[in-house]
Amino acid sequence: MKTWQDYEEAEDKVKWICNAISSYRNSAEYKAAKEQEEYMAGRNVFIMTFVRVIYNMAGIPETNFAATNTKIRNRIINRMVTDRCSYSLGNGISFASKAKQINKDGESVAVDTTKQLLGDDFDHAVYEWGYWAQANGAAYLYVHMGHDQEKWEYTLFKKTEFLALYDEKTGVLRGGIRFWSLDWGKRPITAVLYTEQGYIRYETPRKKYSISALQQVEDLHPYIETVQQSEAFGEEITATGDSTTMPIFPLYRNEERDSALDNQKPLIDSFDLILSGFANDLQDCAQVYWLISGAMGLKENGKRELLDRLILQHMAVVNGEGVNITPYTQEIPYQARAEALKQIRNLMYENFGGFDVHTLEAGDTNDHIEAAYWPMDEEADKFEYQLITAIRQILAMIGIEDTPLFQRNRVSNQKEQTEMVMLAADHLDEQTILEKLPWITVDEIDGVLARRDASIDSRLNLEQDMGE
Repeated sequence: MKTWQDYEEAEDKVKWICNAISSYRNSAEYKAAKEQEEYMAGRNVFIMTFVRVIYNMAGIPETNFAATNTKIRNRIINRMVTDRCSYSLGNGISFASKAKQINKDGESVAVDTTKQLLGDDFDHAVYEWGYWAQANGAAYLYVHMGHDQEKWEYTLFKKTEFLALYDEKTGVLRGGIRFWSLDWGKRPITAVLYTEQGYIRYETPRKKYSISALQQVEDLHPYIETVQQSEAFGEEITATGDSTTMPIFPLYRNEERDSALDNQKPLIDSFDLILSGFANDLQDCAQVYWLISGAMGLKENGKRELLDRLILQHMAVVNGEGVNITPYTQEIPYQARAEALKQIRNLMYENFGGFDVHTLEAGDTNDHIEAAYWPMDEEADKFEYQLITAIRQILAMIGIEDTPLFQRNRVSNQKEQTEMVMLAADHLDEQTILEKLPWITVDEIDGVLARRDASIDSRLNLEQDMGE
């Protein structure tokens, strides 16, 4: 582990950064993150590297080149993580504070000013942030003002490209090193050191692709810069500001900071092994084979001709007394494997706290659906707590006090749920009614209310004109 204090105490900063990156890339944490990326992409490492063996007379295992080695890979961990993120973030994020504004038609509408300030890219950035926090246990979001200084931009740092430097005393993220290369060791390497005061860029020279050749190429850049453009001087930095917060924000999957794959990997590997083994047995085991006795005089071409007749004509004649042809068949143990696959799949969903749609049937009531969602709701509560904490840190940097709200994206008996809302409509305001309807998203509510108010005003004006 490298900490912020380690960086501060280093006399040769560039050399320390080179050694820190090399050490991190060789660490168990980095290798685990690379493996997690492979599993998320459906390239399950265990089954991809699995080799079928056979033991020789001395009991030494050797690669069995004659055996079929089909490799079937499932993407269930990707499916589960996608479900978890879509459940909480699929409908986007809204914020509790609303402000009344006058639109272009002169109508007063409730507007989510925080969401407007954060920009259109915020929802997508948070979704990706949450996805990789689930996949790797932690992910980092760099929040910075765009080059035009008009809107916020968001850059995701994954664990495979970012070395986080935490404070030894407080555990707060104080700095970090982002590094990348198109082809490590064969193409130039770039690294950026992020601190609370700004960032510094490092690169390897052309034709020198070793991390030890890394050198500083730019001075410290502050995070806040005022850029002006003129015909005489082009773009120039006219002012800089001091930052007290490093604009890189960590998001953790849970308090333990473990990956979604940690407890699922043995189950995923077993699932792939059983399914691949079944496919291999179908190819390796003959469906029908024959034992021929008393035909020792047959030459190889005679045996081949006999087998062809059995396969193509389903009959064969062998000359000689005491010659017998006995057919046999092999049954693949399908039932036991199918049951094992079913149990493993159920255990994966149970361990993850996921929602398996195969447990539902057409016409299920909302009570049944709610019960099926209970484990997923519990896990979503913990994940959303991490999201709220991290998003509030972003808002604090911008200078906003607000609370993010989530509308969970879930299957429901929409007809039944709509009927329940309408039965209670007399006791609810219009905003709450729309929020409870399952087929209206959070982002649509303000627009629906504005159009409804406009329609009412138009009708009242028409009635007033007709009365006059």
